[in-house]
Amino acid sequence: MRNLKRDFSSSLASTISVALVSIIALGLVTIFSLMWATDQTDQDAQAINLSGSIRMQTYRIGLATVQQDKLIAKEYMQQLDDTWQHPLFSQQRQEPPADLLGEHFFNAEQHWRTVLRPQIEVALGTQKSGPELAQAIDNQLVLTEKVVSAFQQAAESKIRLLRIIQLTALFLTVILGAVIFNLLKTRLEKPLAQLTDAADRIGKGDYGYQTRIEGSDELALLGSVVNQMSNSVEQIYRDMDDQVKQRTAELNNNNIALEFLFETARKILASYQQEINYQQLLDQLAEVIGGEIQLEICLFTEQGDRPYRRIAAANCEISDCSQRDCSSCIGDSPIDTQDALQCSQDIAEGSQNTAEGSEETDECSFPIIREETGYGIIKCHSTKPFNLKLWQEKLLRSVADQFALALSLSVHRNQQRRLAMLTERTVIARELHDSLAQALSYLKIQVTRLQKSIDSQAFDQQQPIVDELREGLTSAYRQLRELLTTFRLKIDTGGLQSALEQVVNKLNERNSMQVALHYQLTNLPLSPTEEIHLLQIIREASQNAINHSLGTQLDIHLFQNANQSIQLLIDDNGIGIPEKAEKNNHYGLAIIQERSRHLNGNVEIARRPEGGTRVAFAFQPSFLS
Repeated sequence: MRNLKRDFSSSLASTISVALVSIIALGLVTIFSLMWATDQTDQDAQAINLSGSIRMQTYRIGLATVQQDKLIAKEYMQQLDDTWQHPLFSQQRQEPPADLLGEHFFNAEQHWRTVLRPQIEVALGTQKSGPELAQAIDNQLVLTEKVVSAFQQAAESKIRLLRIIQLTALFLTVILGAVIFNLLKTRLEKPLAQLTDAADRIGKGDYGYQTRIEGSDELALLGSVVNQMSNSVEQIYRDMDDQVKQRTAELNNNNIALEFLFETARKILASYQQEINYQQLLDQLAEVIGGEIQLEICLFTEQGDRPYRRIAAANCEISDCSQRDCSSCIGDSPIDTQDALQCSQDIAEGSQNTAEGSEETDECSFPIIREETGYGIIKCHSTKPFNLKLWQEKLLRSVADQFALALSLSVHRNQQRRLAMLTERTVIARELHDSLAQALSYLKIQVTRLQKSIDSQAFDQQQPIVDELREGLTSAYRQLRELLTTFRLKIDTGGLQSALEQVVNKLNERNSMQVALHYQLTNLPLSPTEEIHLLQIIREASQNAINHSLGTQLDIHLFQNANQSIQLLIDDNGIGIPEKAEKNNHYGLAIIQERSRHLNGNVEIARRPEGGTRVAFAFQPSFLS
């Protein structure tokens, strides 16, 4: 642009200025020329009139001479002399004559002074006018006529000059106007029309439109700038369009990836209690990734270096993944957990430093790692070199994290099952120790007494021992049935309320005592452990009331009290609990005490003032801790 400005050979402003100056100069020249021409013709009429009067005066002098009127003749002669000496004829009196007019004037004046005047004076003196005088007068009139004609021709020539000046000025004005009009049309109107059209086309979206303005003036510069701007805008528009298409494609890919990740996470969370279908997820992942990239999952144990399970996507061959490799960053060498973590970090850093992902390769892997524990790898391989795009790397890395989460949840689930099994076994052992073990110990003591009575032949003591054995066996059998009922209790998908309603319905079906449930914990979340212990406490307390209270009504209240703790009240209208009931083979009370300690709660069992027994239990739920 700067070079174009420097190369101006003709400026449009300068051209317009020159045109205006030319018009003004032509006008001034024309005006001054006309003024000069008119000034030259200013005295021509007077000169013609005076020259004509000379002719008339000559006639009058001749007539006065013929009539011999000396006074009048002399007066006319004096007037004619004054006329010949008039200042208007000063230019014609120059010697030698400058032109034909001067020559005629000189001849006519000399003829008057040297020929006609002397003859008139002689004729007046002699009072005779001969033919010579008449001839002299005729000659004088001829010469005077030539002077008059010369003055007339001079005036007409000046008028012709004035017309020529006018016609020349008109012609020059027309030519100059045509030239200026052509210049304005060529260098101003057409370029402006092209620039206006270019602005209109560009404004309507034709960003690639180019003007064709030739020359080296300001409008040519403006046209060049408009072309450059048009090219720049078109390039920017194309770049923006490409970026929009690229961003749209990226958003579409990201949307597909997010939908897949969301679906994967949903399936993982929904399949917490069962095995995940990795084959289905891998097939869907391969469909999302697309291309000729083949995907494979290799699962390893924490200490192993060979996969215990290999899963390949549909129509993909299972490769040799006998080593725990991460070829995306450290090649095919075996790695441990720390190496896998470092490998995952290197992949993440590498994906941030490149716009298209990893470099071309025929194989790469993504570690499946969670909480510093390696579960395996997702392997990508192909028969041709390929490079993963950024969104593909992020998707594979996120899927690897999802799979790691699923495998971690599976491990945690198995551990929870083991812990639950151990806990349940501990509970069973404790229940057996607190009930059947003591009952069997008591029976063993009675058998020892019976054996001693047999050895000592104390037969009168055997019947009470046999009665105690029968009562102990009956009590042990009853405790066994209660334990079996306790161990078979479970909470289904309906929650604690549904389980309690089932217990209450069974109690109402098997006994004449009316059991009513008042459940007010619908909007409070309880952990599974809290629900199990509450269910056991309620079942034990209800069973004790049915078996020992001799009442007709049993009310179970479960609600949240003012201090945000969970309150359980079990009331019956029976005979009331005896003193030191835990020493009278009331093993259910011991079970209630044991369950309450697991919930860090307080249980109170006492007589009601209006009659019957109340079991009151309160504990702080885990969601408030």
